[in-house]
Amino acid sequence: MGETSGKLKDTWRTLGPRGQLGVAASGLLVVLTLFFLFQMAGKASYSTLTSGLQASESAQIAKALDAAGIKYQLKNGGTEIAVLSGSESKARLALAAKNLPNGGHVGFELFDKKSLGQTDFQQKVQYQRALEGEIARTVEQIQGVRGVDVQLVIPDDALFLADATKASASVLVTGGSGLDGSTISGIAHLVSSAVKGLDAEAVTITDETGTMLWPRAGGSGGAGPQAKLEAEQRYSSQLSSQINAMLATTLGANKAQVRIHADLNVDESTLDKVTYAKKGTPLTAKTDQESLKSAGTSAATPAGAASNIPAYAATPAGQNANSNYTHQTSTTDFGVDKTVSHTVIAAGAVNRLNVALMVDKSIPAAQVAALQKSVAAMAGVDPTRGDTLAVTTLAFAAPPKLVAPPAAGGLPIPPAMLGPLKWVGVLLGSGIFLFFLRKNLKRREGEGVSLEPTWLSEIDRSVAVGALEAGGPLPLDIAVDPNGERRHQLKEQVQDIARAHPEKIALQINQWMREG
Repeated sequence: MGETSGKLKDTWRTLGPRGQLGVAASGLLVVLTLFFLFQMAGKASYSTLTSGLQASESAQIAKALDAAGIKYQLKNGGTEIAVLSGSESKARLALAAKNLPNGGHVGFELFDKKSLGQTDFQQKVQYQRALEGEIARTVEQIQGVRGVDVQLVIPDDALFLADATKASASVLVTGGSGLDGSTISGIAHLVSSAVKGLDAEAVTITDETGTMLWPRAGGSGGAGPQAKLEAEQRYSSQLSSQINAMLATTLGANKAQVRIHADLNVDESTLDKVTYAKKGTPLTAKTDQESLKSAGTSAATPAGAASNIPAYAATPAGQNANSNYTHQTSTTDFGVDKTVSHTVIAAGAVNRLNVALMVDKSIPAAQVAALQKSVAAMAGVDPTRGDTLAVTTLAFAAPPKLVAPPAAGGLPIPPAMLGPLKWVGVLLGSGIFLFFLRKNLKRREGEGVSLEPTWLSEIDRSVAVGALEAGGPLPLDIAVDPNGERRHQLKEQVQDIARAHPEKIALQINQWMREG
């Protein structure tokens, strides 16, 4: 151990001031790097378990994680919870056992614990709370909805229909300002379908700013200005994107562009129509027929005009031996051929389309005319309806030059690999330090050793450093050493003995150390 320490000291002396400073700086850098890596390795990493939570829900989840012994952190003001990496599955199981996350709402789990002392009023209140919570959880699953609060009014059953009241609901949707009309309508019908006797028009939906989203202005058969604008924008955007895709495929990118403005009829209407036929339809037919027949005269005087009127027999009518009489009457009852139709006209009919087609001037005129016909057919332009199609040829702006995106900051590292990579970094840093240290020592070993000045061996007493640094002749009292030659000879003799018999020298030194 002492020999190794001595070698290290000798090596340290041979490095010189610059080498010693470099080794010290390298050692300090390695120590700081190791400290930083050990700090990172010892620091626990957390991964996000759930986000977008309410304050009450965060408290419930934190309580459940504490009970399960899982470490966690609250982030983003308590709306996000992160757990220790590697314990995500255990945390999800612990929360599922508590029916969490539930959006901060209580559902039908209220009835998991039964109480015999509850009154009928308490049971009704619990049922209403559970139903409100279940509806809120369902609505919160809709994309774009950040939070929901539902309040229901469920009337009691009445004996007489005239005394009955209707159910109603109020829904506060956080993030509802970003929802479209069809989504709002779906929420209203979802809530009404979950409550007995609740009509969709009795549901009131507002967003966090207090703006009423449902019912729409104009009732169920109409839509407000905002809904009409949204419908027109969706229709125009979808139709424009389809035509632009066709133009890009045909002409190439940045050669033609289409913009459409649609005027839609978003009001639902009902059409009642009665149609009569030109001819009536026979319902019943009746025929009456009356006939009278006579065979001739007999010897006896028959009753009638011949016996009562003497002159009748002489007439040609009285001379007729046979008489037939027939009377027929027909009656037909006709009905009116009437057709009654009841048609509900759905919202969304196109009142008018205004189409603008812009083409680059590099496109030939013949091709522009063909494109005009294709765009008119694809958009469904109808001149009789008042639709317009404007075609403009102009020079398009040159597309901007693409700039290479900046290099990524780093590769995404999975949390499971973070721990092993830290230790790899520690070993790599230590290896780099040892490599440079060994390289520096090898370099110092190759350097020549400066010769010892001759005057240094001739000094046998203390001399001021200033006198030596002056470089002049040494003082007379120390410049000449009469015994120097004698000491030099003795030194050479001792060195010869040490080379020839090192074991004797070692024994002698050991004896001196014991005596001392």
